[in-house]
Amino acid sequence: MQSVSVPWSVWYENTTFELTFPDSWELHVAEMKGGPEIGDEGIRRALAEPIGAPPLREVARGRRDAAILIDDLTRPTPSYRLLPYILEELAAAGLGDDRVRIVCALAAHRPMTRDDFLKKIGADLLERLEIINHNAMDSLQFYGHSSEGIPIWVNRDFARSDVKIAAGMITPRGRIFGGGAKLLLPGACGRETILANHMYCPQDTFREHIDEVANLVGLEYIVNPLLNARGEIMALVAGHYREAFAHGIEIGKKLYRTEVPDGMDIVVANAWPKDTEATQAGMAMVPLYGAQETALKEGGTTVITAACPEGLGFHSVMGPGTLYKERSRRSGTGGRVTRVPDGSRIIFSPNLNKYDVRNQFGENARLCRTWPEVLDALEAKHGAQAKVGVFPCGAIQYGGQ
Repeated sequence: MQSVSVPWSVWYENTTFELTFPDSWELHVAEMKGGPEIGDEGIRRALAEPIGAPPLREVARGRRDAAILIDDLTRPTPSYRLLPYILEELAAAGLGDDRVRIVCALAAHRPMTRDDFLKKIGADLLERLEIINHNAMDSLQFYGHSSEGIPIWVNRDFARSDVKIAAGMITPRGRIFGGGAKLLLPGACGRETILANHMYCPQDTFREHIDEVANLVGLEYIVNPLLNARGEIMALVAGHYREAFAHGIEIGKKLYRTEVPDGMDIVVANAWPKDTEATQAGMAMVPLYGAQETALKEGGTTVITAACPEGLGFHSVMGPGTLYKERSRRSGTGGRVTRVPDGSRIIFSPNLNKYDVRNQFGENARLCRTWPEVLDALEAKHGAQAKVGVFPCGAIQYGGQ
């Protein structure tokens, strides 16, 4: 047997999993380019040389208070690495801990628990700071309607803060990138706003609409890392939410770049580092949505591998039985699933049951809870000779040009 080691269970086990394949199969491991950890010096340099804005300490000088948006455990952003430097900048401007609040931009996800925050920001900051879970159903401020006619409801604690900062991360989402002001919309918006934005905002103006809302609300600053295949910070951009993000995309296109193999009988896409729950696991296929190549042959098989320590997970807008889930044909990845030919799909996860898989991936998806079960299914269909492509970090790999 030949094997590929893939990262596994971010925020929980933080380990690796060995995927094995018959020696007679032609194996292609599609790695992203990646880059080394930039270290503390690199983080400080990015904050000292912001893009499209003065240093944060200058922006915040003389201001009343500040709020920092962070993401939850469905995202691998190492907030515990970023926040100390952001707080240092704010303190240099005269904003101490008692004048800074952290808002976890959950969008329509479940609230974070104390144990979750210990993982995300660490014990020291958890004791020092005011930390708020965003509530998409209440405690919202209305900003009117956007140019797309979408009602804009925003977290009230964030809205009332003087300096507004978003500290998410930049990742591929197929043909577009996540990051920048996306931590505000949908992250810190009301459920009505989130639903309307995903259902009615045209794909070709999706990012422009996010930036429009950021301007309306007064988002001033982003601090966005890009992560390598070990979860380390390989690049960081800081500054204006639009200009710094645009620069980060150009970096991301290079560092997340993955050569997508062509004509595979089997594609195995690992959901790490967005593998905490099944509602996010479909992002494993992101490099194929952005690719020019046809990676999978007609009649081929796709395998999504995902640890899913939290099981199915929760999403009040896109979860089972929701209006969006029933009516929308979108992929949930920022693009439509048009590059992946029809074919059988296997979901490999030790922590899901058949109902989880049916609710998230449809009636035709097959659940396998052990890797030997996956191999049995693949060998029965494809025999002793097959070409297989493996994407070890599918959720952050970029297959575009």
